[in-house]
Amino acid sequence: MGNNQREKKGFPGWLGGVGALIAGGIPSILKLGKFGGTLISMAVSAWAYSLVLQFPWSFSIGLVVMIFIHEMGHIWAARRKGLPVSAPAFIPFLGALIMMKKQPQDAVTEAYIAFGGPLVGTVGASLTYLVAWWTGYEVLYPVALIGFFINLFNLLPIHPLDGGRIVTAISRWLWVVGLVLGLLLVWVLKSFLLLLIWFLFAFQLWSSYLSRRRHQPRRLETTVEVDPVAFDSRGVSLPRPKEYRDLSFIQYCSLEEREHVCDVYYPGIGLIHRLEGFRGVFQKIRLLQTETQETEDGPRIRMKLETHYLRGAEEQMLRSDAEYYAVPPRTRLGYGLAYMGLAGFLLFMVMMVGRFSFFGPRIVS
Repeated sequence: MGNNQREKKGFPGWLGGVGALIAGGIPSILKLGKFGGTLISMAVSAWAYSLVLQFPWSFSIGLVVMIFIHEMGHIWAARRKGLPVSAPAFIPFLGALIMMKKQPQDAVTEAYIAFGGPLVGTVGASLTYLVAWWTGYEVLYPVALIGFFINLFNLLPIHPLDGGRIVTAISRWLWVVGLVLGLLLVWVLKSFLLLLIWFLFAFQLWSSYLSRRRHQPRRLETTVEVDPVAFDSRGVSLPRPKEYRDLSFIQYCSLEEREHVCDVYYPGIGLIHRLEGFRGVFQKIRLLQTETQETEDGPRIRMKLETHYLRGAEEQMLRSDAEYYAVPPRTRLGYGLAYMGLAGFLLFMVMMVGRFSFFGPRIVS
């Protein structure tokens, strides 16, 4: 009896401290970007859950809020690592996503950002459960339950779920566990969404580690517009419509912006095009077709180029370079304990809060 009283007495202070953390942290996170689209997509998702799936409005709003808290955990973690991300975009029946404007450079950073979602999401679900227990407002019990379940589901070691990214700092062999466990859950839950995620993950593993074509260059085509004056002023004749020609190019990386650039040159003309945003290696660039078109600004020359491009490690579905996964043993152990501890806590909470029902008695003895 005395222990229970001490726990209740300490709860308001703990809740106030967490509340102050959220109250101080959320506004600063919201300053990262424009959240108008996020609020609209949240409203659309809540409407879809309520009208299409016939969820009560209170539960639909709570579900969206649980997803929002989860995504804000990723934004918070990415901000701590100095990586810019977009505001959350909600997709009805699929959840929400954020877009990273710059990819992590090592497995530890990837795991850190991935861990932020389930961690903060678990805090949000726990607070919801405690408020329900403290106030007796029973609608919050199923909201807390779905919050715990969402974060537990995301801990599955399946890419691109958070768990599949977290285990990159522990051991990639856990991806094999994810394949087996995911297939088992597909059979038990009969979930089409999970089946789709599982097939996507299996394809990523095959294409990144098993496919014979993963080290072969890809052929990409692009169209370049050139001013005819560039040819006339230098006395260079236009290539024939179906004239094939290998073009020279220089690929480099700018030190200031750290962006990869490939400049393409035509003989006698000089620079005609710049390829940006690629992290791999260009092996060959060839002119395939040339045509002259009349535009509002006068005649323009359109050149179709074909590039032989070998994707870089950062552009693969799953990184396969050993340097990316070079994690110190102590860090692997820390992430392993944190991952298993959070998964165990969430599983326990799902089982415990699952005893509460949205209709009928809330506690089953």
